[in-house]
Amino acid sequence: MAIAVIAIANPIYAGSSTAEMTVTARVIARTILSVNSQPASVNVTADDILRGYVDVPQAMTFTVRSNARDGYALSFQPVNFPFSAADVEWNGQTTVVQSGNSWAASMIHPYQQGGSVGALTVRLRLAAAAEPGTYSWPVQVAANSL
Repeated sequence: MAIAVIAIANPIYAGSSTAEMTVTARVIARTILSVNSQPASVNVTADDILRGYVDVPQAMTFTVRSNARDGYALSFQPVNFPFSAADVEWNGQTTVVQSGNSWAASMIHPYQQGGSVGALTVRLRLAAAAEPGTYSWPVQVAANSL
């Protein structure tokens, strides 16, 4: 005699449920400055000494890429002798970079998607004891996220 066992399988279903989940991401602000061109030196002539300054239009060209929604600041290192100060102009803003020991002068720029391209126009004011000659380029710039 043969016994046949037929098993009837009931379908098994996985349970389902829903839930909400909130995910936040913090993006660290980053600003990158690339100086495309700047003079290695500046030649000061006797006429410059009489005038009291040297104008250098479009002295530095640069590119800034930043994801900082609050914008960024360009900061300038103080100038050294024979220069007493530098008037730096960009994008309708002017700042005066003095001689001294700290990075004090700055220009604020708002966030701009894709980055910014710029050129700084510089007037180098000469110290009273300045003499004609060739001097290292005195203006150094850095960019920082706000």
